[in-house]
Amino acid sequence: MELQYTYWQNGDFFVGFLDDYPDDSTQGVSLAELEEALVEVYEIRQEEKKHLAQIRKTGKIRIPA
Repeated sequence: MELQYTYWQNGDFFVGFLDDYPDDSTQGVSLAELEEALVEVYEIRQEEKKHLAQIRKTGKIRIPA
């Protein structure tokens, strides 16, 4: 399984969020530490998933030319 995430460097920290959970940003002093924190976010969200009403997803609509 792969988790897709977005990240950037802010001073001495790497900051990022899982693309499926953009409101849950986290940080680490290295990219590896950020990735560990993102896995923790994922695991917490999986535990909470049964209590969440909706999880945002993205989609595409094809419009005829």
